Amino acid sequence: MIYLRVCGGLVDVLMLSFQFGDVLATAKPNGLRGMFYLPAPGLTADCVKSPAGFLQDRSSRCSQRLTPGTACGSQEALRMDTYSSIQLLAGKDAAAAVVPVDVESVVLQSAEGAQTQLTISGGGALLPEAVSPSLCANVVLKVVFVIQYNRSGEVEQASVSLVLGFMSTAEASLQQEFQVQFIQAGGERGVHHSGNPGYLVGSALMSGDRVADGISRSVELSDALSVLLTQGDQDCLRGPHQRAPVRFGLDFVSGCTLRLEDVTNCSLVSQQLLDVLRGPAPPRFVASFGNSPLENVLDWVPIRTTISPTEEGSCSIPVSLHLEIEWTKYGSLQNPQAQIVTIREVIETNRSSLAPPPAGSSILPIRSSVAFIPVSAAALPGYRATPTIDAKLPFDFFFPFV
Repeated sequence: MIYLRVCGGLVDVLMLSFQFGDVLATAKPNGLRGMFYLPAPGLTADCVKSPAGFLQDRSSRCSQRLTPGTACGSQEALRMDTYSSIQLLAGKDAAAAVVPVDVESVVLQSAEGAQTQLTISGGGALLPEAVSPSLCANVVLKVVFVIQYNRSGEVEQASVSLVLGFMSTAEASLQQEFQVQFIQAGGERGVHHSGNPGYLVGSALMSGDRVADGISRSVELSDALSVLLTQGDQDCLRGPHQRAPVRFGLDFVSGCTLRLEDVTNCSLVSQQLLDVLRGPAPPRFVASFGNSPLENVLDWVPIRTTISPTEEGSCSIPVSLHLEIEWTKYGSLQNPQAQIVTIREVIETNRSSLAPPPAGSSILPIRSSVAFIPVSAAALPGYRATPTIDAKLPFDFFFPFV
């Protein structure tokens, strides 16, 4: 805010910075100013343009109406570059600096819900394309904007994270999710939960590691509890390996192949396979609830590891990693909440020397799997006991009537 001294007093003549609730401004390619819109449901569930206010965090989910018979990338709302090409203005001044929106991450979601983080270089964009006459790929499912501002109320940086997926051309609408979050320069992004309090089906498990003052949790996919994604004949020892987060309630099976001719050092290959199955930085704790606080260690469940015994002198190479997650329903019958009780990591190793598998094949399949096991006891509704009268009266209370 700039003030000019007039006749010994201060008069506010120009507002250069954004105030709470002010609609953010954008710079259009033709040089004109526009407004920053975030789709949101209107009177119905259909998406309508809604101006995004400064310092007003928002999260919305709406249905994008589709035009039957049109090409996959014909609608702007389904294109990644619609959101990645936005240019914000730092302030409300006509000469305010232009702040481009950087692409922070792009995640590809399969039809089964498995997610893979993609690497896009050079500021490019993945455009929707038809993989079959009835299926479109790379359509936008979720958009998350993070806008950084300074103490003066000016926008300094902006980034966007997108989730792309598949869409049937026969659908009349597509559900999309939009979020915008404001953080002050030097601050940190808030921790996103996976339920309140119980886990929601399909949400990523909250995971972390034990530290002195509680649990340390990373928001990076590479540091979260994740599983290996199958990509055809993926070689276990040759990367890069793509991973997907473990999602509550969704069983998963994948793996890779190990060529026996590549096994020259048994101990080295064993450690490499274990790193591939677990991930580069596997966490050792999982939150029992979807909103477990980081400072409450008792709300976090340790991952117990079991490794099958091997014979002496044999080459112990892990051939499978299985995550067994037991969960229960906690709370009332009307609104039960999903709670993780235990989680076990079962690693199976070969029990003999590495001889070629049957039929002369030189390829050994390596398996990774996740299973969610409900352990809830059958709940029965409770009934109140019939009231009884336990009163002791004098023996002559009803005298002389009895």
